[in-house]
Amino acid sequence: MRKVAAGVAVALSVGVAGCANGDPPAGAPAAAARPGFSVEAADAVLSAFDQADSAASGASDPAGLKAQEVPPSLDISLASANRARIAKRTPPAFRHTAAGFALPAGDASCFLVVASLQVQGTELPLSDITQFVRQDSGGWKVSHNVGVGQSAVAQARTLAGGAAVATGTALDETRRKQLETEVFSRTISAAAPDVTVLASSDLLDRQFAAGWDVYRQQLSGVGMRVERTMTDAGWSQCAARTDAGVFAFLTLRATDTVVGGKGKPATLAPPSPDLLGLGRTEPVSAPSIAVSRVQVFALFVPAAAGKPATLLGLNDAPTALDLG
Repeated sequence: MRKVAAGVAVALSVGVAGCANGDPPAGAPAAAARPGFSVEAADAVLSAFDQADSAASGASDPAGLKAQEVPPSLDISLASANRARIAKRTPPAFRHTAAGFALPAGDASCFLVVASLQVQGTELPLSDITQFVRQDSGGWKVSHNVGVGQSAVAQARTLAGGAAVATGTALDETRRKQLETEVFSRTISAAAPDVTVLASSDLLDRQFAAGWDVYRQQLSGVGMRVERTMTDAGWSQCAARTDAGVFAFLTLRATDTVVGGKGKPATLAPPSPDLLGLGRTEPVSAPSIAVSRVQVFALFVPAAAGKPATLLGLNDAPTALDLG
């Protein structure tokens, strides 16, 4: 599963979920064994996933990805596979090293991983956070995966050794709703940032939101306009709770509605990242075009009262297109 975290008009970062673990870096906290689900069991799940998903990603194989992932991770991986297929590009193999885990105290239905990432052919220092969820069949699939910016790696590493608990238990509803509203507002620069809820972020405020602004300007320049509305918000099944705070994934689903002006239809054409992510190579035109998308954010929410949450990384991908 290879994921490109991109805004509508500008790519931001790369994240992958998988594993094959080396020794943890010096100073990294070790994940403690917990009754019912051990570090060794989690590491085995991660290792098996890494081998299978890297192969599926390299082949841009939707069936292979579906065997290893569920939405929203799967949504983002399928968009990446579509882009690779259209570009006739073979995604490189990957594996994770120096993995640390947040494990449940009892029977495991989900757990979190923070790890370094090795991608064949690059020496770039990469890290990510991943959630695995147990399926009804007893197997495991990845549900969330986000690449971590270099400035946030040290903080992300403190996830290791935390307890995997239900996100609804770890974060109260008021805090979750505040973050849902603030994160979406920041993605589209809808209002002045409330840095008491979410700290200022170069990735979110000056790259991702800027990509949205550029996209709007580009469409305006050819007589079209676009509006983004949030259609759903949800949280990862598990959060990693530590003494310092809580790590969790927030997923937003949104719709971009593009309309033409002065009686003209809306039109999208390659190299539109959204069209390529949906596997489309021909222009589309209609009175209105609705692009559904998914956005996944990895957040750290401090335990200390009055401290804002911080963004560790994000992913974004189109999931569907409807012509109105």
